[in-house]
Amino acid sequence: MADKVAYEMRKQDKLAGCITVKLRYSNFDTVSKQITIPYTANTAVIAETVKSLFAKLYDRRLLVRLVGVRLSHFVQGSYQISIFDDTQEKINLYQAIDSIKKSYGAGFITSASALRSKRK
Repeated sequence: MADKVAYEMRKQDKLAGCITVKLRYSNFDTVSKQITIPYTANTAVIAETVKSLFAKLYDRRLLVRLVGVRLSHFVQGSYQISIFDDTQEKINLYQAIDSIKKSYGAGFITSASALRSKRK
């Protein structure tokens, strides 16, 4: 989910400043948690934040019926480079992945971590 929404944001030249995760359990109890982040469209940052929020929310022994990810607080702009975390190789990788998705469709290429979670 994080990969998909981050790609859609980058296609529209937007950056998000807030991430929300929502869970609905089998008994229809619904919980959500959000966090404000530095503006980004980086898939890795968004995915890690989503995983962290999910871990904080999921503390019950009930089945989950819905999981939602929402990005908000948008600003116009392209990928914001982090001086400490991003290398030229990472930036080139993200641009190449987006180019492949644009040419062949969003489902054509995905990260290994996304594949691992789909198989569970």
